[in-house]
Amino acid sequence: MASFAPEPEGVGGDRALYLAEADGLTLRVEGRTLRIDQPGRPPVYVPPDRLARAVFWGSVLVDAEAIGLLLDRNVPVSFVGRGGQTRGLAWGPGRGSGDLGALVDQRRRDPAWAEAYRTLLDAQVREARLDLARREDPKAFARWQAQGLRTADWEAWRRQLFPAQVPEAALDAAWRYLKSLLWHAVAGWSLDAGLDPHRGVLDARQTFGLVRELARPLAPWIDGTVAWGARAGLVRRGGVGDALTPAAVRRWTARFEGHQGWLAADVSARIDALASLARDWQPPTPRRARRQDG
Repeated sequence: MASFAPEPEGVGGDRALYLAEADGLTLRVEGRTLRIDQPGRPPVYVPPDRLARAVFWGSVLVDAEAIGLLLDRNVPVSFVGRGGQTRGLAWGPGRGSGDLGALVDQRRRDPAWAEAYRTLLDAQVREARLDLARREDPKAFARWQAQGLRTADWEAWRRQLFPAQVPEAALDAAWRYLKSLLWHAVAGWSLDAGLDPHRGVLDARQTFGLVRELARPLAPWIDGTVAWGARAGLVRRGGVGDALTPAAVRRWTARFEGHQGWLAADVSARIDALASLARDWQPPTPRRARRQDG
């Protein structure tokens, strides 16, 4: 399958181009347009100006000029392995260097601010976990809401989401692929906000550091999506060992695209919270020592 979303006539400025491994599939430039060729099918033309991102899964023959054209148009490009792993992510020069990125760079030097951000992020992760529990297990949700949610309890409960008869390797492959799509989208939204996807607040040296942080609260969404797919039989038909098939990639991509609106709004709200924390930050005042009575 050459293109999952969109077809040429449906391309919009917020649409993605997905190319999956297929015999003879190639992407090259013709004029100032992307051309997708596959033996036995008519060529598909995609204007790069109307794309928000491009994802290549498996072994796809891509002309270097096509990659350059996408980057010139500020379209982030992601490369995903057959097992769902993010192999690389590239974007055009100059992106991710806006005013907000500079302010976050300045704030992260303040340990108190970084700790306030960590507290905010931990609260977002807890909220997302409770939201999944509310849908999947109302009793656990009520218990955790009243008593608190420990990580060990969450991990034990999370493992029970997935049917025992589904191979763990197949579940992991689906999980990794959805995470790759999510990372790619989060990187694009970070760039749009003037943030560097690599420069995390908690670790500015880690590759895709900010993406990892912004995506952490969305891990329960991936859990719920994979659990849904496993119950619906999609994982058994779509996974072979620790790799995905093109048919499985199509299904998971369609599921991801169906959640794009919600995911974009969720990440946008988290970026807004980060921006507010950076702009409105007031360093805590030192506590005055209590006067000791003689």
